[in-house]
Amino acid sequence: MAGLPFDVRRVRNIGIIAHIDAGKTTLSERILYYTGRIHRMGEVHHGNTELDWMDQERERGITITAATTTVPWREHQINIIDTPGHVDFTAEVERSLRVLDGAVVLFSGVEGVESQSETVWRQADRYRVPRLAFINKLDRVESDFSRAVREIEERLGAVVLPLAFPWRDAEGRLLGMIDLVEFRAVRWDPATQGKAYAALPVSPEVQPEAWAWREKLLERLAEISDAVAEKFLAGETLDPREARVVARQAVLERRWVPVLGGSALANIGVQPVLDAVVDLFPSPLDVPPVQGFSLDGHETQVRRPSPEDPLAALAFKVAADPYADRLVYTRIYAGTVAEGQVVLNSTSGQRLRLTRIFRLHANRRERLAEARAGDIVGLIASGTVLTGDTLCDPEAPVLLERIGFPEPVVFLAVEPRSERDAEPLREALDKIAQEDPTFRVQTDEATGQLLVGGMGELQLEVQLRRVREELGVPHRVGPPLVAYKETVARPLDVVEELDRTLVGHRQYAQVHLRISPLPRGAGVRFVSQVGPEVLPAEFVSAVRRGVEGALTASPVGGFPLTDLEVVLVGGRFHPVDSTDVAFEACGTQALRRAVEREGTVLLEPVMQGDIITPTEYLGEVVSDLGRRRGEIQSIEARGVVEVVRCAIPLRETLGYATQLRSLTQGRAVHTLRVTRYAEVPPEVAGNILRSRGYHG
Repeated sequence: MAGLPFDVRRVRNIGIIAHIDAGKTTLSERILYYTGRIHRMGEVHHGNTELDWMDQERERGITITAATTTVPWREHQINIIDTPGHVDFTAEVERSLRVLDGAVVLFSGVEGVESQSETVWRQADRYRVPRLAFINKLDRVESDFSRAVREIEERLGAVVLPLAFPWRDAEGRLLGMIDLVEFRAVRWDPATQGKAYAALPVSPEVQPEAWAWREKLLERLAEISDAVAEKFLAGETLDPREARVVARQAVLERRWVPVLGGSALANIGVQPVLDAVVDLFPSPLDVPPVQGFSLDGHETQVRRPSPEDPLAALAFKVAADPYADRLVYTRIYAGTVAEGQVVLNSTSGQRLRLTRIFRLHANRRERLAEARAGDIVGLIASGTVLTGDTLCDPEAPVLLERIGFPEPVVFLAVEPRSERDAEPLREALDKIAQEDPTFRVQTDEATGQLLVGGMGELQLEVQLRRVREELGVPHRVGPPLVAYKETVARPLDVVEELDRTLVGHRQYAQVHLRISPLPRGAGVRFVSQVGPEVLPAEFVSAVRRGVEGALTASPVGGFPLTDLEVVLVGGRFHPVDSTDVAFEACGTQALRRAVEREGTVLLEPVMQGDIITPTEYLGEVVSDLGRRRGEIQSIEARGVVEVVRCAIPLRETLGYATQLRSLTQGRAVHTLRVTRYAEVPPEVAGNILRSRGYHG
């Protein structure tokens, strides 16, 4: 960063993640302002925020795409990724967490832990990312810091380390925060928009409660430090520097989650977040070296975060660039990259040249000559790079683990407005799909329609609007379609023989398959129980390919098959007339014939989450859920609102946002995400299959 020499020990790679409307972008604006990155704060409700730069983000008041920036604080370089909170854009959170070393998780002091809060928390668990919690919106009278902390512990299973506590007057108005480490009150100056703040003694009326929270802090620190324990038991004063060293150790080991609080909108409590990032979060040197594999997948390889190690970098996002084809957001795990350098895309096997390197700030950039291990930068390359690709030293190739993304659950039929728009439409959709890994483009085998799939209606609406406005391709859109799946209800046994002549050559194969249902969410498993004397390895591989090909579309309903195990238990081959092609075709034919003969069970995506409604509309909301095959799991009163936790089939939620607004005069909100697949009731399944032209 300009003015700061690059020192990997002083680098922090962090993300800001939360439920929608918890205040991520508002917090990010304050961070940019207080670190001197911008000179005037924007506001979400004014549509002028720095990191929400897309027109649609400013219109809707939500973050759609993860934005990257770099800020200085206390002679440290903090690379920040501000992520979306809406469930439809969960892929942006997924790929950001894959490359981050720490995450600031926001919770609303009013709503507490919400459904999407749990989702992003579990994503951070999966990538073993240390976290810091910031309880926001404490300026609102209905906020409850203690309840939010309790929910973080109970619903997320976290062990919290309280570093701050809200300082309020007798009427409950937020005056500032009490620093529990230094045990002092901190007040932010409204005249400077919170840039200036002062430390004051803790007032007598709040001392008892604040001291109780400090005791909790000291007890936690004493759990892993004998030195702190001795001072605590002796009643001695704890040196704040010693407290931070112990807290940092616990954060790096992911034992505890430090908790701060404030109000980003009221400019209270933001600077302590930056201090905690610097003091408690790991540098790239403090996290384990990244592990990858040799190109054949047989050998594990390690790359240390050192500029002297061979290059290893992961492309975690690809975005359209107005000046070049595509901008590749990249985390450099090891080595150095420089303009003009030739690197290997080990995922595709293609060599390419890095033509530009940028320090990123939302949709703006600062050109760099080189970047080193531990940094996050933007690259423009001479060849194709996709999300999840590994860039490495051609002389020391390595493959890093790819980023996993959920399968689409909602589809829309899309068609061009005229014949001449057909090819540009497909090209535009493919371009969006290369940027967004959860945006899928495919052709429906049953209807021949062009379909686009994604995580929800909002995501598809946003991306198709980009096709119209950014890429200039008009089109028509059909109603939403649910991504159903099929499975088998009982074990099936099939022996299939293929014996035919193609282009003058006999093709012979025989396979014996046993197909069994698996638990929901288990996916598909192929197992071979035949030895090489029964079928050579190449024929077994061909059968596997044939089976996998048949799984993409069931002959019963045309949907993908899942949650089943296919066991190859026998077969026969001819030493002259058997080929890979014959066994692949025989595998496909065997599975399709068995499934068609015995029938399938239709599975539908089920959503789970919260509906928050004013108490007076609870009856209407619950009755409507019953009509939609919804399952009420709990109802919790929170002041003047009720939180309804429920599960509901995705099919029943299409258009639900409009209905919920109508039922509650626009006052209820909902957050639902797909969590599992479940069996569709037979009468509903029959209607769905008949609507697609199948016998049902």
